[in-house]
Amino acid sequence: MKKSTVFSINYLLFSFLFLMSWSSVAYADEDRDVTPEERAKVTQSLKEAGCSSFDDIDFYINRNLFKADNVMCNDKKNYDVYLDKNFKIVSKREDLD
Repeated sequence: MKKSTVFSINYLLFSFLFLMSWSSVAYADEDRDVTPEERAKVTQSLKEAGCSSFDDIDFYINRNLFKADNVMCNDKKNYDVYLDKNFKIVSKREDLD
């Protein structure tokens, strides 16, 4: 093999590995599961807002928000609901999926 071809292959390999490691750092720990105490507080806030059931709750570290997926409310629609660290609803968007 020519020296330039070997250099090109090594350069591409290094670039690929660098990008892969960078992407894992950028998205590492983006969200985490909630603790039982957090789950109870989110559930209480949702009940107070007239919402009864949900699929999952995660805490988004970068956004500093809780997200409850597929929340069923009194109007029989599903929502994705975001709550702040004080368990106050900051966003309620209809889940169209």
